[in-house]
Amino acid sequence: MVVFAAFHSYWALGGTIGLPPGESLVDNKPLFVIDLIAIPMNLGGAALALALVQRWGLFFPRRLVLFGAWGCALLMVGHAAPSMVDLVVFLTGQRGKPLTGEDRFSVLVYEPYWMLGGLLFTVMALAFQRRTRQPAAAREGSE
Repeated sequence: MVVFAAFHSYWALGGTIGLPPGESLVDNKPLFVIDLIAIPMNLGGAALALALVQRWGLFFPRRLVLFGAWGCALLMVGHAAPSMVDLVVFLTGQRGKPLTGEDRFSVLVYEPYWMLGGLLFTVMALAFQRRTRQPAAAREGSE
């Protein structure tokens, strides 16, 4: 998440590495606005990831942390899933036409990174869920 926030900051400042040739977010207002929104979202996701594994994360309501974690996991996996089909087709040599440079970067680097992030959020959400689950006796005593 921090890496994505850094890239979005770089692009918002006019950088072009990782963008299609000739593309600049500074010249494309809709993408520039999306980029500015993505920076705090990525930093928030990084903070959420830390809350799942650090002791200070227990100070927040359990349901809120889990809602955020499962939301991130679903968003990231859902974003990357269609491209994972393209990745499998490409890696198995079943693709009819070659990937362009932009598509190659997306299918081989960018989207697998999203999938990895989603899977890691899934694992962390499950671990947090198990770690913070109340024993049955404690739940019965609060009723």
